[in-house]
Amino acid sequence: MYTMESSTAMWVIGCLSLATGLLIGGISTYLFSGRNNRTRELQTKLDELNEMFSDYRGQVSRHFMHTSELVQEMTQSYRAVYEHLASGAQHLCHEELEPSQVEHQETDHLADNSQDATTDDIIAELSERADYLEELIGEAPRISDLDIKAEAENKQQVQH
Repeated sequence: MYTMESSTAMWVIGCLSLATGLLIGGISTYLFSGRNNRTRELQTKLDELNEMFSDYRGQVSRHFMHTSELVQEMTQSYRAVYEHLASGAQHLCHEELEPSQVEHQETDHLADNSQDATTDDIIAELSERADYLEELIGEAPRISDLDIKAEAENKQQVQH
């Protein structure tokens, strides 16, 4: 049947096959893990950019809400100044003043319109703007395009 030489040859062939399999497995694992690392890096960058965009979106929303509040306060302040000047003119002037061309009712209507801008209207407007921003960002270059551009710029800076 099997001789000593044939069994030794079988062991050698088995060991060589095992070593070759381990070598091929190690190389393929190294290559695939390199790709996975790049994928993880890109996913991390994408997550960071999404978080930054969400923060930016919140800042824009808060900015416009605060701007709306300030405009309402400004309108009320202008109205108070107008009323102060009108009452001061009536008290301080000895002659009878003619009614202003801009009636008091119109100023009331202007002030009421600025106060009618509800939070829901402002939020609706901001969400429309946010949708527009999302459309713009959808057309923005992808991360890989930015990486290529950055590498090209670095090479140009080194050449100078």
